[in-house]
Amino acid sequence: MNRRDFFKMSGVGGLAALNLGVIAQTLAQSPPSSFTPATVAGRDPVTHIINRLTLGVTPELYQYVSRIGVEAFIEEQLNPESIDDTDCDSRLEMFPLIYQPATDLLDDENGRRTATYQLMGATVVRAVYSRRQLYERMVNFWSDHFHIYIRNGNITSILKLDDDRAAIRTNALTTFRQILGASAHSPAMLFYLDNFQSRAEHPNENYARELMELHTLGVNGGYTEDDVQAVARAFTGWSMGNRRDGEGQGEFVFRQRVHDDGEKVILGESLPAGRGIEDGEAVLDILASHPSAARFISTKLVRRFVADFPPESLVTRCADTFLQTGGDIKAVLRVIFTSEEFWNAPPRFKRPLEYTYSLMRGLAYQTGFGREMWQGLAAGLEAMGQVPFSWPAPNGYPDVGAYWMSNLLPRWNMAINLVEGGAAGSPNYAAINALIEANGVTTDDTLASLNFLGRYLYGRDLTEVETQIIAEFMTAFPGDLLAGASLLIAAPAFQYF
Repeated sequence: MNRRDFFKMSGVGGLAALNLGVIAQTLAQSPPSSFTPATVAGRDPVTHIINRLTLGVTPELYQYVSRIGVEAFIEEQLNPESIDDTDCDSRLEMFPLIYQPATDLLDDENGRRTATYQLMGATVVRAVYSRRQLYERMVNFWSDHFHIYIRNGNITSILKLDDDRAAIRTNALTTFRQILGASAHSPAMLFYLDNFQSRAEHPNENYARELMELHTLGVNGGYTEDDVQAVARAFTGWSMGNRRDGEGQGEFVFRQRVHDDGEKVILGESLPAGRGIEDGEAVLDILASHPSAARFISTKLVRRFVADFPPESLVTRCADTFLQTGGDIKAVLRVIFTSEEFWNAPPRFKRPLEYTYSLMRGLAYQTGFGREMWQGLAAGLEAMGQVPFSWPAPNGYPDVGAYWMSNLLPRWNMAINLVEGGAAGSPNYAAINALIEANGVTTDDTLASLNFLGRYLYGRDLTEVETQIIAEFMTAFPGDLLAGASLLIAAPAFQYF
């Protein structure tokens, strides 16, 4: 998308209402080739690796990766347990419910809304402030893959606290079989997809169908309706406990008495009669090791980290590695990050959450993340169409740029509100100035500082035309680095990574 297309879709006439006046006019009147996203030629490898492995560049991270190198950074991020994250942990103290078992909260009629707010808030705080950035990106990936909608007013929002902690976060960088099994045992998933009510006399096919179509094999993965029915039978009795039966409320239970223990055939493999929970575990083994699952998961990972249209060559290598390593997620990611396709990847359009996280990280945003901050942020995310855990269907938020390009105006509002700051939070100008100075530029030289910020934010040098546009823009805001930064983050180039 070129600059003129961007403004056509945004609706320049409406921008004045958002107090974007001069910025909008400057960008709208610029040549079409200006302020476009970085391409392979001239792209800063430091910014590229940060943008792809993390949720956005920060002043501190830019200097850190420049010092240790991209290879060391990749290996460090693949081993998050080696990274000190105490600063982020301290920020999470304001969300105590994320650490509590769901069984302790299910009796609290007023707790569902609080649980929803705390889980969403903690998700944003981790994305913005955690140093374990690849881990957070993978948590985000699996949260979409094993998506659970939490805003339906029932107990899902509370059960999801356990799912996020015990299923997704615990297994985000393990093996596919491990995270698949954790999801299958998750009361939140079993409740969301109705399996908690599935009995031998009335098998529920919802979970079985999504398990194969969305979680493992893909829609064209080679299974039949007979397979769906057999898988549904295999998972009868997988449920969650309740107190009237003397069980842990909201905990996973297997009820042998309602399980269909007859013989089953799934994808050509026979499960003998007379078994119990082993049926479901055997299904998970079959699906997790299936070539279609290797290809399906590899395709989604390559799409997330490389391109909307995943290169076939890279998908094949990832799928081969998946099968050879028993679904080792780190091994597959390492193939991606060291591939030619990754380093030659085209720009990817940021989804709304990615854009928001990158804004806050790029500006080194400082906030206590109280309710005032969350309410403003949530309103902006609602307007952009992506709030954590809020996609109403089980397939998770779309992961292709084309879906999000028609709703650009709210992004401008989010960007300007964050840059302007206020009582709820503000950019860390000291950190930004320190980054500029550390790279041999004096902040007294506004144009030179903005040229550096362009490279920092876009991953490429500004062109002569862009530099001239910025110089003309700054005549209205002499010496105001904030105004210049606003122009840079409002431009189309920052909508991509």
